[in-house]
Amino acid sequence: MTELTHPWGTLTLKRWPRRRQEPLQAWDNADRYLLDTLAERGRGEATLVVNDQQGALWLAASQRGQAQSLGDSWLARRAALANAADNALSVDEADWLWPGETPRLPDQVLLRVPKELALLEQQLAQLCAVLPSGTPLWLAGMDKHLPRQLVPVMQRYLGNGRAELGWKKARLFSAEAPGKPLQASPYPTRVKAGDWQLTVHAGVFAQQQLDIGARLFMAHLPRNLPDGSRIADLGCGNGVIGMTAMAQNPHATVTFCDESWLALKSARDNVARYFPDRQCHFHLGDGLAGLTEPFDVILLNPPFHQGHVVGDQVARRLFRQARQALGPGGELRVIGNRHLGYHKLLAGLFDKVTRLGGDRKFVVWQCRGLAGD
Repeated sequence: MTELTHPWGTLTLKRWPRRRQEPLQAWDNADRYLLDTLAERGRGEATLVVNDQQGALWLAASQRGQAQSLGDSWLARRAALANAADNALSVDEADWLWPGETPRLPDQVLLRVPKELALLEQQLAQLCAVLPSGTPLWLAGMDKHLPRQLVPVMQRYLGNGRAELGWKKARLFSAEAPGKPLQASPYPTRVKAGDWQLTVHAGVFAQQQLDIGARLFMAHLPRNLPDGSRIADLGCGNGVIGMTAMAQNPHATVTFCDESWLALKSARDNVARYFPDRQCHFHLGDGLAGLTEPFDVILLNPPFHQGHVVGDQVARRLFRQARQALGPGGELRVIGNRHLGYHKLLAGLFDKVTRLGGDRKFVVWQCRGLAGD
């Protein structure tokens, strides 16, 4: 099903990246609940949308009046712009805002509750600093994904907040902006990694401490690569893997890649602090897509979810991208949970898949040679 009927019209919406016979819808009942609430209670024309997933909220609100969208995900932005083009809607790309950018003052806010509670806290703190007193905020999510402490978080940052009726397994929450900040954001946090104190912005993986998978992966990275070697830290998060590779390969160039603006911001901050004179690159996008020069080494700890969608589709896409982006003699190193069985997928793409190490939970694989070549 690709058609979303909303109070101001109908949209044809698809998820991004586009897949043949896509089994997942590009919206859910939480989106519909927010749009119905905007139709019933909206005060003026200007709407700020936060954490839109595939463009359903931003594009529908833009058919009602002025609309801006604030989010952290490059993939969400790309989906929204592609869906705008498919529906012949003229939206201004400048109306997509990255974290920290100040929106035009809206008459109301529609906010999808994000997967990471830290990101929600950061966003509420940011909104309280700019929204006039009394601006209504409506939050929504699917029941199975909502954090139990959502109302207390709203009350802490907004001074008010209440849960409303559920509808088709979605839940609405409402509040009003206090007109001033009530609670400072605790983000970014600092995480110890050896001699480094890493900056980790809100919503980035491993918010409080370095995860055990990263620690294992750091012990199985290549050392003393030839001068001029090109390394990609694919799905870089806070940048610790790429930084370790930089430390162990002083004459290599590292490209940090992520689809999260805040993850790439974390990596930028950490590299600037500990490697201020090293040449490196930062790529915000769909993995390695858009990068043209081949890599000698690609390092990857693939996520097994995209938002709330769990599965191996993200890993599959990144494995294929890595295969295409490696230069002659290049290698991909992957860490994954043992039960995910990534070696089976990798064996279909690479001629030689070697186990470099592991523990009871994780396995590190080295992949060389292109299968079928």
